[in-house]
Amino acid sequence: MEEFNLGYSTKNIPIPEHKEYLKSLIQKTESLLRRMRWKAFFFLNPDAKRRQKETFGFNSTKTPMPVRELHEFENIMLKLIQDVKFKSTPSCSSNFQRELSKNAKEIRNDDNLLVAADKTTNFYRVAPVPYNKLLKSNITKTYKKAPSDTASQIEAEEKKIATNLDLDDRINITPKANAFVTLKDHKPNFKNKPTCRLINPSKSEIGKISKQILERINRKVVAATKINQWKNTSAVIDWYKNIPIKDKHSFICFDVVEFYPSITEDLLIKALQFASHYDKITDEEKHIIMQAKNSLLFHDDTAWRKKDATSLFDVTMGSFDGAETCELVGSYLLHQLPAKYRNQIGLYRDDGLAAFNTTPRRVELIKKDICKLFSDHNLRITIEANKKTVNFLDVTLDLCTGTFSPYMKPNSKPLYVHKDSNHPPSILRNIPIGINRRLSSISSDKTSFDKATKPYQDALQESGYDHKLEFNPVTNPATKKRTRHRNIIWFNPPYSANVDTNIGRKFLQIVDQCFPKAHVLHQIFNRNTLKLSYSCMPNMKAAISSHNKSVLKKEETNHNQVVTKKCNCIHKDECPLDQNCQTMGVVYQATVTRSDINKKETYIGLTNTTFKTRYNNHTSSFDTKKRDKGGTALAKYIWKLMDLKVTYSIKWNIIKKCQGYSNITKRCNLCLYEKYMIICHPEMCTLNKRNELVSTCRHRKSFLLCKSKAGTTVK
Repeated sequence: MEEFNLGYSTKNIPIPEHKEYLKSLIQKTESLLRRMRWKAFFFLNPDAKRRQKETFGFNSTKTPMPVRELHEFENIMLKLIQDVKFKSTPSCSSNFQRELSKNAKEIRNDDNLLVAADKTTNFYRVAPVPYNKLLKSNITKTYKKAPSDTASQIEAEEKKIATNLDLDDRINITPKANAFVTLKDHKPNFKNKPTCRLINPSKSEIGKISKQILERINRKVVAATKINQWKNTSAVIDWYKNIPIKDKHSFICFDVVEFYPSITEDLLIKALQFASHYDKITDEEKHIIMQAKNSLLFHDDTAWRKKDATSLFDVTMGSFDGAETCELVGSYLLHQLPAKYRNQIGLYRDDGLAAFNTTPRRVELIKKDICKLFSDHNLRITIEANKKTVNFLDVTLDLCTGTFSPYMKPNSKPLYVHKDSNHPPSILRNIPIGINRRLSSISSDKTSFDKATKPYQDALQESGYDHKLEFNPVTNPATKKRTRHRNIIWFNPPYSANVDTNIGRKFLQIVDQCFPKAHVLHQIFNRNTLKLSYSCMPNMKAAISSHNKSVLKKEETNHNQVVTKKCNCIHKDECPLDQNCQTMGVVYQATVTRSDINKKETYIGLTNTTFKTRYNNHTSSFDTKKRDKGGTALAKYIWKLMDLKVTYSIKWNIIKKCQGYSNITKRCNLCLYEKYMIICHPEMCTLNKRNELVSTCRHRKSFLLCKSKAGTTVK
């Protein structure tokens, strides 16, 4: 295990290849046009039946119908993609960008995994075999193999919930994402005995529904009980400022050990019963909340469940509703304390803080009461009492002086996005301003600010900024503005420093051009309802994650010794793809050559199955008897040649091998690459009639709960 430290934040973004930028731009433009089509359709057809039920933010997977009034706009947006111009590399590169490019190349060529540390910015090079051994030992420590039908049972229940909500055609099946570990290099004796944090990335999308229900419940419980359930550091500071005669008070600071996984099914049920006194919670909502906690861990295509649990109940870190569940249980626990304590104690998820104006002996007794409360619910806490100064979240609170100042954990170093990172300029401009504002807000005075800011100032200078941090408190905090629910559609094109075309300006010009005041859609599409905000390209963290997945997949293939047959043709010399016809997941090209005038026409398609299967479908469609049933543009061209009695030859070749839709990444590289080829390289697909820009990925359908076979009886 070798330490690997980049020396800069992994949020830095390298300049992407032209192809990668255009693919991202196509993806964002597709998202914009889909939303505009749906909005235009319901605006022009007010009698059309709209979904009446709550969708909980799940978008429709159906392809929106073409709208004639949007035809001009869509064509110009398509041309905008095709006309994107790029700068020459030297004009947009820098020493830092060259370093990013060099590091990205080194990462891609490394045969080891780069495993992130748990609470520091370090990475560690670990070979695949020892990594898998470390991962397996952490899994078997607390998990055991689950029965083979367990995942299907959970999926069947999720499907039932989604069907009752009429969302089964929008919600994905829970992805079987493999577990991974991060390294706790801050622990003593780490080099000799490395310890890990096990991360379970497999989470049900039912949790998104549970999250919104729990947010509503928590909001009403806190409003009714006035419990100190803090959301951020600002709320803690406001509580601290309201402590009278601070030097007479003493702190009690505690931390719930492994709060998320320690929450039991019985404890959550009690918390929901408590919350039902302040908010109406239906049986269906309770069922959704509890079902979202039924989870499995996946490793080596095997499902694992907790050893010491009688059910599948598990509040996993990173789940959609984990934080909200933690807050609800925290509110229930705080309410169990005597009423006289409630205003003096608060929680931020698993961190608690209290301040009491009493004798040290009495503070120790209160400490015991808190310990007993958590112990009665099988929760362990680490607790300290009679403290005058505490480090809580990212702030140090001092009762003796009545001041507060920024706090940073020992051996940690702040890392900021470099000024030459490939971020939108507005983000880079606001980074030092935002840091200054944040440090000022968690500093009680200039002395506290100046004492704490040196490491932050050094980090800013190392990141290329010349901004000098100065104490600038907000003397008159702005009053909360009235929120206006404006129906805005955002266009989020990717930003890249090597793009010469001003995408934002061009887009706004297109909006003005296509939707003048006289246009029928001007009311819903204008500069006030169509707005632009740049998105970012993948950063170095994404590059490391992609590299790790590639290394593990390669190791798994080598370990299982998977040998796929490349060709199953009887006569190998007649194989349409040079003995590679069994290749799966490809974007392919067919080149048709006429014998009479030696003219070539090309067609681009894709298949998520083997190429041979798609090839057989193509050759079958060349039958003129099937002409009335429609067919591809390639088939129609072949029929035309046959009508003219012109002989022809077809040559097939693979353009790109891609991964189809994955419910882990929520992305279909296969469909995206086909769109890129058709839009950006029209000379390579002269027969294709559709640009496929707004077409729905056909491969996603098999991952929807409505297509799940779980729970169905096989006759």
